[in-house]
Parts: sequence; C-alpha cells; structure tokens
Amino acid sequence: MGMPRWNLSDTIERKIRLSSLVVTALIIFYELLNGDISTQFPAMYLCVFVFPAVYFTNKTQDKYFPLLKEYVQATRIVAIFMTLASLCVWGYATYLRLSIPPMPSHLIYNM
Repeated sequence: MGMPRWNLSDTIERKIRLSSLVVTALIIFYELLNGDISTQFPAMYLCVFVFPAVYFTNKTQDKYFPLLKEYVQATRIVAIFMTLASLCVWGYATYLRLSIPPMPSHLIYNM
C-alpha cells in the first residue's frame, strides 16, 4: 500500500521547485519592504515548510533515505499542506491589512 507517490519527471519537479522558491522569495522581499507583524509570521512559516515540501523528492528519498521513504514521504505531504495553509493565511492577512484602513490615533489612545 504505502504513501502516495508522484511520478513526475525531473524537469517538472525542477520547475515546481524553482517557481515555489521564487514565489517564497518574492513574498519575503515584499514583507521586508511593506510587512507587518500580522503578515510576517505566516510568511516565515511558509519559508519553513517550503523547503521539505520541494526538496524531499522521490530521487532524494531514494538516494539519502532508502529505509525511511514512508516517513519522509509523510513529512513531505504534511509540509505541502502546511505550505499551502501558510500561503492562504498570508494571503488573507495581507488582504485584510490592505483593505481595512488603519485606526486613527485618537481612537487608540482614548480607549
């Protein structure tokens, strides 16, 4: 039975890896310039989980983890889900931060 495997070619995996890392780098660069604490945490979680999601390929599992392939594949699947969840949370937090106007200072200090 085992864990699900994706039999993608090396070029497809390379394109997925490159595009996901470029998107992550652009998000981090955006956070460096315009970030807020509410959006920086999901962006950092995205950075943490994107690396195992894109680098634990079948080739890497066969080369470095031949006896632990099931566990590494489970780690990769969880990392993919966490990457997508972090991307969704970052997108929603960024949308809220950009769409809701900031609270005026006279309302903050009089509370």
